[in-house]
Amino acid sequence: MNPPVRTQDLQLPYATQPQVASVVIAEQNRLHADALRMASLECFADATVRLFGHAAQALRAMELQPADLLVMGLSFDDMDGVELLERVNRGRLAARIMVMSSQWEEHILLSLRTARFDGAVDTATESFGTVRQAMQQVIDGEGYISTHLRRYLIDELPANTGAQDLTAMELRIIRLIGEGCDNQEAAARFGISINTVQTHRRNIMRKLKVSTSAKLVHEVARLGLVRINPVA
Repeated sequence: MNPPVRTQDLQLPYATQPQVASVVIAEQNRLHADALRMASLECFADATVRLFGHAAQALRAMELQPADLLVMGLSFDDMDGVELLERVNRGRLAARIMVMSSQWEEHILLSLRTARFDGAVDTATESFGTVRQAMQQVIDGEGYISTHLRRYLIDELPANTGAQDLTAMELRIIRLIGEGCDNQEAAARFGISINTVQTHRRNIMRKLKVSTSAKLVHEVARLGLVRINPVA
C-alpha cells in the first residue's frame, strides 16, 4: 500500500485547516457536478456550493467572491482546463484546488507538475467515497493524489520521453497542433504574435529532436501529448 500523500510532497502553503464557507465546482458534466455538490455538502454542511458548467463562468464568479475550495474538471468547451487552473492561481481565486478527471493525457500531467493544486483525483479509478475523503484531506492540508497519478505528478516521469523540458505554453501550442491549427490560428487563440508562435514551435521541434512539421505531428502523437483525429 502506498503511503498517504504528505503536505510537503505537494508543497502546499497552508498549515492549518481553514473554515470552508464557499465551494466552487467547475465541471462541464452536469451529473458529475451534481454528485460533487452532494459530496461537498456531506463534507462541509454549512458551505455555499456554486456549480458552473463553463470555465469562464467559474472564473467570473471567483473574481467576485474567491472560493475556499475549487473542485474542477479539466474538460470545458470554452477553455482548456490547464488554462483555467493557471488563471485561478494567477488571480489567487481559490484557497485550495482539487482537480478531477477520468482522462489524463501526458500534456496535462506535464503541465500539472509545475502548477499549484492541492489534490488530484482519477475518477476512472476512484469511488464516490474516495472523492469525499479527498476533499476532506485537501481542506485538512494533507493533500490527496490518486495512486495511479502519483508517478506522474510526484515521482519522476518515465525517462527519455523527450517532453520533460517543454514549458506550459509549448504544451498548449502542441495541443493546438493536434487540433490542426496553423501558426496564425494559434497566435489568435493565445493573443500573441505569429513570430512568438514560430519561436515556440522551433523550440518544441528542437526539444523533441524533429526537423519537419510532419515529424513533429508524428512525434507529439507518439508521445501521447495530443490525439490526432483521423480524417473520415
